[in-house]
Amino acid sequence: MIDFEIFKTVGLGIVENYGILGIFLIGFSEPIFQPVPTEIFIVGGVALGLDWKSVLIVSTFGTTFGSIVTYYLASKYGEKLALKLFNSEDMEKGEKFLQKYGIIGVIVISFTPLPFEIICWICGIFEMPFKRYVTAVFLSRLIKHGLFVLPFVALT
Repeated sequence: MIDFEIFKTVGLGIVENYGILGIFLIGFSEPIFQPVPTEIFIVGGVALGLDWKSVLIVSTFGTTFGSIVTYYLASKYGEKLALKLFNSEDMEKGEKFLQKYGIIGVIVISFTPLPFEIICWICGIFEMPFKRYVTAVFLSRLIKHGLFVLPFVALT
């Protein structure tokens, strides 16, 4: 079982100690292996006084770059590696979802409680067209991260 509290504690410490770089690193790690949503750390960063525009841009690019690494790992090492990280039932659900919804599915998954890293792995394993994948990831993360940052903008 994954101890989410450790990820939260370490992640918030990274943001507190490294600021914008910490936001980038957490965003980068989320689609690869990190089970705690980046949005928690985005909110923490803005609450600590980081510039909301910088947080939004850096978190979006960090997550997008992490998604590219995940896509590459999944396409190169395939299903065997993914099955070490995720159970086969989650993989099957992800494959069916991707086949049914394609790019729209990648965008939609960003707004659900389903783990984002699973869909990133599925996209790489089943070789979703790369440019479409990156575009969908970037747009979905920009919108979602923006929705978490905007309340802070309204308060300032």
